[in-house]
Amino acid sequence: MRQPLISVIINNYNYARFLPEAIESALAQTYPCKEIIVVDDGSTDDSREVLRRYEGRVQLILKENGGQASAFNAGFAAAQGEIICFLDSDDYWAPQLLERIAAHWRPELAILLWWMQSVDESGQPLKRRFPWRSPMVGDLRPRLLRYMHYPSVPTSGNAFARRALEAILPLDESLWRISADLPLVIAAPFYGEVGFIDETLTYYRVHGSNLHYGMPASWQRLEREVGHAMQREPIIREHAARQGLKPHPRLGYTMPVMNLARLLLLLAGRTVPIVQNDTLLKLAIFGSEGIWKHDEAWSVRERLGWIRPFWMAFVNKRRAAELAARRIFWNSTEADIQRFLDEAF
Repeated sequence: MRQPLISVIINNYNYARFLPEAIESALAQTYPCKEIIVVDDGSTDDSREVLRRYEGRVQLILKENGGQASAFNAGFAAAQGEIICFLDSDDYWAPQLLERIAAHWRPELAILLWWMQSVDESGQPLKRRFPWRSPMVGDLRPRLLRYMHYPSVPTSGNAFARRALEAILPLDESLWRISADLPLVIAAPFYGEVGFIDETLTYYRVHGSNLHYGMPASWQRLEREVGHAMQREPIIREHAARQGLKPHPRLGYTMPVMNLARLLLLLAGRTVPIVQNDTLLKLAIFGSEGIWKHDEAWSVRERLGWIRPFWMAFVNKRRAAELAARRIFWNSTEADIQRFLDEAF
């Protein structure tokens, strides 16, 4: 059986302390038909000194700082593989990953994902793993057109078909300086099926600066994350339009946690351009509808708990914000949440 070439693109910015383990995990792959590309996005730490040790063993791209999308674009432009894997330089892989990808790959796939185990800085396992719920496979376009998301995983837990990335890249480098994996995992299912390997093959390192492991209680971070998350809607609409598909008319109100985040910004008198037309009544009505019709296996009581902050906001803004904040900042302490609320109320 022919073995497909798999391109590994490691993107790095100022993670010299983790970079060797990421590169070594790629070099240690048991699958032989691979190329490894490391893109250093203008690091100012010791990353380039680390990379000198790997000259001749990996392809190095040393560029000025432009953000994660810039690194993805540069890496993909150099890649030759028909399957593309991105590895964040603070994560690392099990040695059999690429072998498993090749064994599970089918021509109809656009994206293949697997379990990711979160670990601390020293590599000790933490409780959380990704995706957060049972994975979905097959044609996920109907779900994205209705709910704007599916149980996806961060950068290092995905393999993409080259043809899918050719339809998505290059990314807008000014918009996606961070979180550049989001447009890839949201758009890829429009170009083929989603597959899943039921094994833990990536180790996602938690070190305090992660985007996918409990957002800290910060107004600046909240504004940034809402701005990025709400880009899901135009991404879906763009790729749906290419295929003559029509999204749900209120697609932008179908993610419960993002609706709560928008409520927080509205109550605090803060906003980002993409949600500047939000009103309390609109969020209460459409946010409640989105929670009630969401396909999570929630009980009636749980759904009412999610809905409560929207209607509490009409009588007690601080209390509503507190209820919303506890759901959004699940990894923050009570003291952090109260400090966060005191900044605005």
